[in-house]
Amino acid sequence: MNRIRIAYGEHSEQFGHLYLPETAASEPVPVVVVIHGGFWSGRYALNLGTQYAIEFARAGFAAWNIEYRRVGAGGTWPQVSSDVSDAVDAIDGVVQENSPLRLDRGDVRIVGHSAGGQLAVWLAGRENPEIRPSRVVSQAGVLDLTVGPSNRSVNPAVTALLGVSYDEAPELYRSASPLHRLPTGIPVHCIHGAADAQVAVSHSERYVGEAVDAGDDARLSVVDGEDHFAFLQPGSECWKQTLAAVLD
Repeated sequence: MNRIRIAYGEHSEQFGHLYLPETAASEPVPVVVVIHGGFWSGRYALNLGTQYAIEFARAGFAAWNIEYRRVGAGGTWPQVSSDVSDAVDAIDGVVQENSPLRLDRGDVRIVGHSAGGQLAVWLAGRENPEIRPSRVVSQAGVLDLTVGPSNRSVNPAVTALLGVSYDEAPELYRSASPLHRLPTGIPVHCIHGAADAQVAVSHSERYVGEAVDAGDDARLSVVDGEDHFAFLQPGSECWKQTLAAVLD
């Protein structure tokens, strides 16, 4: 498998691994951006997305598995959001410059798990981006950062990401929540395990419901009997549905 390490910024965490198909049916090659999860914490890294990137490359796509500054690894929300934005926009810059294959900037698909799902769907809400996603797939994404604090339930990972409490900066929590960036005009497919104990299925249910009401193309798939971590297990139903949603 052809893998190229590419820096999209000067910080040590601003890089990604570009996986290319061994043979391309035609060029330009569509791109899948993989955004890993892990509570937005520096304890977790892009290796969580490696197996997906390899699978997408085997299917004939270019896979851009990105790292970004995380809590304890160089950044909180301003850095996290700017990094994932820069990493996607880099497809039309330094990523293309380092790719022997011509990349299709008009067909860039984004997939993210958990915290990465929040980032993936958040990217769909950018205004006038250099790269506009053709679709986004959320795997058990944290799609509303306000729902816990507004109910007096605090998620330490969210507080660490944003750096302030909800009471201090409710608009910051809203601005970081994909649910509050509707409509986006970009197709979003939310996949969630029914047995997920880490991120409630209601995150995906509510996002899709409000996205459809806002006129967006949004779909929901709830997978019976599988949990939050089934997405990281090749061959699981969550794994299979992810591949279908991204590639079909």
